[in-house]
Amino acid sequence: MNKLVLALLAFVASAGISPLFANGTFGCGACGHGSGVSSGAGNASTPESDDYAMGRRLIHFEKYADAIPYLARARNERPHDADTLTYLGYAHHMVGDDDIALDDYQAALKEDADHLLAHEYLGELYLGTHNPVSAQSQLSELVRLCLSNCDERDALTKAIATYRAATSAVPATPAKISN
Repeated sequence: MNKLVLALLAFVASAGISPLFANGTFGCGACGHGSGVSSGAGNASTPESDDYAMGRRLIHFEKYADAIPYLARARNERPHDADTLTYLGYAHHMVGDDDIALDDYQAALKEDADHLLAHEYLGELYLGTHNPVSAQSQLSELVRLCLSNCDERDALTKAIATYRAATSAVPATPAKISN
């Protein structure tokens, strides 16, 4: 190492600041950059667990059933974390366990009533169970929470429009004609 890096490390150590994050990367400990901080509303200072990170990664690759055990362990580690509950609900929804997903989303919203993603996913779950009135209620919450551009509000708005278009295009069952 060169002298400048050694001097910087000595200064950081003398100031009581750790230059390394748990994953071994350098970053600024004061602001959390690079620290794996969760991005959900109300949980910005909660570090990500390995199980949570793996569950999110598996969801990204659409391995929903594989994500569930990781997210369940993360929920056990942090039972009041709305992000974990929301992603666990999403994984359950994607494998068809809608009753469990509903419980997870409601638990997430109990922990953080303003959790944007939980409102979006709950609205989409309601559409999947043919409950557009409840989906619209979730959209109303997102409209209240999002004063400007909001991906979650936009996604649920689009999902509701798609649902309405699909259900209005379904022809009525023809009546039987008797002789």
